[in-house]
Amino acid sequence: MKFILATFRGLLVILNTAFQISLLFIDGAIFGKSVEKSFKHRRLWARRAMKIIGVELVEQTGSIEVPTALIISNHRSLIDPVIQAAFIDAYIIAKAEVSNLPIISKGAEMTGIIFVKREKLRSRLAAREMTKDVLSSGQNVLVYAEGTTGTNRHSEKFKPGTFAVAVELGIPIIPVVIEYSSHKDYWYDKSLSKQIVRQIGVWNTSAKLHIGQPIMSDDPKALMETTKAYIDRQLEEMQEGWSSIFNEAKILEGNSDNI
Repeated sequence: MKFILATFRGLLVILNTAFQISLLFIDGAIFGKSVEKSFKHRRLWARRAMKIIGVELVEQTGSIEVPTALIISNHRSLIDPVIQAAFIDAYIIAKAEVSNLPIISKGAEMTGIIFVKREKLRSRLAAREMTKDVLSSGQNVLVYAEGTTGTNRHSEKFKPGTFAVAVELGIPIIPVVIEYSSHKDYWYDKSLSKQIVRQIGVWNTSAKLHIGQPIMSDDPKALMETTKAYIDRQLEEMQEGWSSIFNEAKILEGNSDNI
């Protein structure tokens, strides 16, 4: 049953993507292309995709009020970028494996997704340079600073390089926190197909999303530590009285290397 539901929903997401790509193409051909227009179409796609795969966002707080920021989020799940794209206009750094998904990869490419192979130093360095270029142009970039999906109560150790970029350019960090009520939503193995079935092969997924206030510092290490501490405190608040993952001996051992 899970496989059937996941397959059906996956096909609907692909159709949704093809539909929105067509609208984006027509819109651009008639009225001209722009980053803002691409983000608008991505928001529409993401909100429709959330309904298709059964995401219930039980809490969404905060918004981005600054013109340009480096957005730092914790990372739990395959669908983190889908939920966040519905509320955040930013180029998103994503794992290269996602680029193998049919049609979805094309839509991602057209609407500001930067694919990176985490295990490849050259790819990571190229992504960092692209991040710097995008921020310099006045656009936001969303980065999963853990470099992986975390399965512990708090976020995993952050990668420091991104914070040095923020200090160099003199732009703020916006902390973003996402959490789920069920352990099935955590991406804790290396199989993309298994994660898809486990996550969207059930009727509902409950999630929370929080967008924090800008954080600035001229010290990359201090900026990283302050951001991580904020995200970890917010995770505790989200889990309190809602998620039972860390209260029922269901804590998952280790964390995956999949984002």
